[in-house]
Amino acid sequence: MLKKIKWVSLSVTVLAIIIMTYIIALVRYAEGEVTAINEYVTSLLTLPDVVSVLEIHRFNGLESYIVANIEHTSGQEIYFFVREGSVQHYFISSQLIDEAQANGIAQNVMPNGEIINTQLGILQETPIFEVQIEDEGVVHYIVINAQTSEIWLNFYLSLTSHLQPLTSRTGVLFYA
Repeated sequence: MLKKIKWVSLSVTVLAIIIMTYIIALVRYAEGEVTAINEYVTSLLTLPDVVSVLEIHRFNGLESYIVANIEHTSGQEIYFFVREGSVQHYFISSQLIDEAQANGIAQNVMPNGEIINTQLGILQETPIFEVQIEDEGVVHYIVINAQTSEIWLNFYLSLTSHLQPLTSRTGVLFYA
């Protein structure tokens, strides 16, 4: 009985250490991302025509960009697409559809779905909105040209639809 208690105690301790290590790694990753975004904000504010940074996020498409909506000294809002430390593309905000319009277009395609996430990004040097909609457990991705409102892509990923339960010779259940 004493051996069982020691074994359970040791197992719980090892599990707690693994969980704490994972949490610490996750927190450090998040802190690094916040630090990187703050550095981009500081850098953008040093540009001569930037009054303020209104919104900023990372877009991970075919290439990773920092997308910043800035207020220009002219009073216009401009989206900067920053990659490798410099502005690669920029678009005047009023010449693009906004997030609500992109969500409306996507909702027309998937009327029963729930919007999970919407991000402004860039694809083939064109600003796009990537809208993720969940419908019946399947995540659909709708990519909309932010200049013309045209739907460029509409696809889905279903991780569970192709998984078939299998058993190994040891009787352990796994998916392939």
